[in-house]
Amino acid sequence: IPEKWEVGTFSDLATINPSKIKPSDKNLLVTFLGMEDISEQGKILQKHDRCYSEVAIGYTSFKENDILFAKITPCMENGKGAYAKGLKNDIGFGSTEFHVLRAKNHNSAEFIYQYLSTRNLRLQARNNMTGTAGQQRVPTSFFYSYPIAIPSSSEQSAIAAILSTADEAIEKTD
Repeated sequence: IPEKWEVGTFSDLATINPSKIKPSDKNLLVTFLGMEDISEQGKILQKHDRCYSEVAIGYTSFKENDILFAKITPCMENGKGAYAKGLKNDIGFGSTEFHVLRAKNHNSAEFIYQYLSTRNLRLQARNNMTGTAGQQRVPTSFFYSYPIAIPSSSEQSAIAAILSTADEAIEKTD
């Protein structure tokens, strides 16, 4: 890694599983995403509008630009996760089987999303799963201990832009 990059963990880049979002209007429409609404290529396949009061209890909350990472087997190994964009009223709720990462400071959410999509990270996450067979999950502690190279904010944005452009080209080819 370049000398000027720091070594840290995802907790240096993002808040891991931030506090639940609680809008004041219980009738506010929000986006709902079930695990089935996320592709194995990290895309949101379908969004559902739901009233906040319907999803306030029993679901994971997130907001615009958060990163969703499937924590349960086999969804995690298969690449399920997404960059939350275009949410109704900038708020989303979804499966309790998502970890949520929220970029902090000047870090790039797109860079974090791209990093979380890598094969090596997913293999390491699988090796750190806990629980019984068929119900194994990536623990929150993984994001506090997995070492990563951290480029500057501007480099994060540049790397994310390049990788996003490559992803778009691959998607068009498919």
